[in-house]
Amino acid sequence: MMKISSVAICLAVLPLLSLRAEQPAAGSGNKVLARSGDLSADYDWKPMTIGGGGWVVGMHFSPTEKGLMYVRADVSGAYRWDPATSRWKQLVTEASMPAGDVGYARYAGVDSIVSAPKDPNVAYMAFCGRPHELGPGQIYKSTNKGDNWTPTSFGTHKVKMLPNGKGRQEGERLAVDPVNTDVVYFGSIQDGLWLTEDGGANWAKVDTIPAGAALHGVNTIHYDKASGVVTSQDKKVSRTKDIFVTVDQCGVFKSTDAGRTWTNISEKGPGNNGKIRDSELGPDRTFYVACAMEKDKDGSSSTGSVWKYSPAGEWTDITPQGDKGGSKGYVDLAVNPVDPHYIVAMINGGRTWVSRDQGVSWTYYLFEMKSDKISWHGKQQNFHMSVGEIEFDPFEPETLWFAEGFGVWKTKDLTARNITWESESVGIEEMCGNDVVAPPGGRPMGAMWDLGAFYFENLDNYTAVKSHPYFMSTWALDWCASDPRFIVGVFQSHLGFPPNPKSSGFSTDGGKTWTRFAALENNTLPADLEYGVIAVTANSPDKIVWCPARNKMPYFTTDRGATWKQSKLEGLKTDTGFVSYPMALKPLCADRVKPDTFYFYSPRAGEGVSRSTDGGATFQKMGATVDNSYSAILKTTPGKEGDLWFAEGSRAGLWNSKDGGATWTKKEAVTIAFNVGLGKSKTEGGYPTLYIAGVVDGQHGIYRSTDEGTTWEKLSNYPLGIFDYVDAIDGDKDVFGKVYVCFSGSGFAYGTPKVAQENAAR
Repeated sequence: MMKISSVAICLAVLPLLSLRAEQPAAGSGNKVLARSGDLSADYDWKPMTIGGGGWVVGMHFSPTEKGLMYVRADVSGAYRWDPATSRWKQLVTEASMPAGDVGYARYAGVDSIVSAPKDPNVAYMAFCGRPHELGPGQIYKSTNKGDNWTPTSFGTHKVKMLPNGKGRQEGERLAVDPVNTDVVYFGSIQDGLWLTEDGGANWAKVDTIPAGAALHGVNTIHYDKASGVVTSQDKKVSRTKDIFVTVDQCGVFKSTDAGRTWTNISEKGPGNNGKIRDSELGPDRTFYVACAMEKDKDGSSSTGSVWKYSPAGEWTDITPQGDKGGSKGYVDLAVNPVDPHYIVAMINGGRTWVSRDQGVSWTYYLFEMKSDKISWHGKQQNFHMSVGEIEFDPFEPETLWFAEGFGVWKTKDLTARNITWESESVGIEEMCGNDVVAPPGGRPMGAMWDLGAFYFENLDNYTAVKSHPYFMSTWALDWCASDPRFIVGVFQSHLGFPPNPKSSGFSTDGGKTWTRFAALENNTLPADLEYGVIAVTANSPDKIVWCPARNKMPYFTTDRGATWKQSKLEGLKTDTGFVSYPMALKPLCADRVKPDTFYFYSPRAGEGVSRSTDGGATFQKMGATVDNSYSAILKTTPGKEGDLWFAEGSRAGLWNSKDGGATWTKKEAVTIAFNVGLGKSKTEGGYPTLYIAGVVDGQHGIYRSTDEGTTWEKLSNYPLGIFDYVDAIDGDKDVFGKVYVCFSGSGFAYGTPKVAQENAAR
């Protein structure tokens, strides 16, 4: 099945932490020059192309400029369609946003984005810089179609937004008056309806409109451009006369005087308790509403329905009937812009009803997916499409577009037994990453929520190989030093979707194909083994340690996953201290040289790093402790026995151990290390290149060090301009300077020195 909900949480907790070295190495306290240079201008950054992902939850067409189209994603910005290249451009970047609003981990989804009908160059965007949590948002204005954004005064009102919340796919919350670009409404998820009459210089709450049910609130706004205009006495200001506003579980409100007064018109239609999920206004001025069938906390259910409201003021229940219809979770509607009788209704999952007589009768359709541009899109074995938005193209009304959980699709045929949706997701990279690895001699792999893992044969073409053809999340990956083509992975659908919600296992071909652990196949896998992080010993692909989530202890196997036993951690408590999904966390790793050796980090005070030299059967606490870090990244150095790196993730910086965790040296140049990875050395036989996402000399960025962390070179402030969490980073083991970055909600990127590219091209 396909995804029905997007990422709920994609990041680790970042509390204030401390780190202590009980036996500091000589010279560890010496201050050193942090940076030896800034190579940002010498690095080329590109996306590791996957395509789509998502959830792409919203879509907006300009009604006045052909080809001008926006979509928004719940955890990763917004995009504008380029019809000349048939690809999408990211509009939320370091370059497009005001400098004061750019900062590490301040990147999130977009609550709404629309263009101004009268002036298509003008766009408005509601954005919340608090990923995955309810927080005050801001509304921005652009005069160049989103290439640059200027904040309005909306942020001073502290109105809550949640782009990745329950109300994310309920139509655009912003609406611009068709005859006045300065008049804009915004419907919030819990703080009511807001209005600016001067292009955002001032905002005021519309007190006559109720706030609605929390997290849905005021969810759709439509101007009836055919209703006429209201002009001020001095004839300088005009506004559209009729406006519709829907409010979840409070009704439908209409104004016939350009918003001065409002009337609840719901009584003879969907009523005041309907869970409104979408609305549309047809070319003949008929207004439509879709209501969901959802269970309440008390177990009761609302009625799913579709209604139309005529220009004469009459409601008609047009809910599809028959074997496939009735009360359903109707979440989206579309009305053809040139044929008012041609309407489409959809429920989550992609099942669709089409009417050619304005709802008197309906035809029911299933679907299939097709992709000539993104290889994995056309190879899905899913029967669920998560509905974000469906819209007819106003300039090509035979084309219906669909923003959905795996990207953007379109169709020109709503008559076949199954609707064929063709992928149009090139340029969208909205995957919620958990891990990225680059084994020596192999190809990089990325792990993520919802989509599983991808093997990148070619980073620049949309040919990445997906680990599972159905809905799956991948939490961690690792490779075997003695056989780098052997990859282990933790796979589990966090929504429990069939056919195999638990699919952790291994690959023997570098990540192209996967085999489930035998313990899963024969149903003997211990119940504790869910989610978490995994590592495989340097000397044997049969010896694996898996630290699950939910505060459970590590387990080990000596037969490639056929049987599992719980590890013993001497001197530690009987749980790990990691109480939730350890996603970005990597508290477990294997020595890349020493046989049967693993390292495990406990976040509790006084526990720190433990080591196993018997394949994970027992772990013993080492002399040094790294205290209270719930953002721990623990990694070992390829080719160097007992060489460990610890990125603390908050304020304690970056630490290195040369003796298997017995003593630690703090790299004073690094103030904060959110993540660390290792790649090919600068000189043959030299020490591997270090890469971090962190803060050096007070400046955030992606850095590299070729001298074991003494000095650092900045490679980018934010790769691709994305100021998202970096949940993983790894260096290429075969190409010096090449580095891979995994974002919490914005896919994957890779950086390459331009000199290396130029030499390769010669």
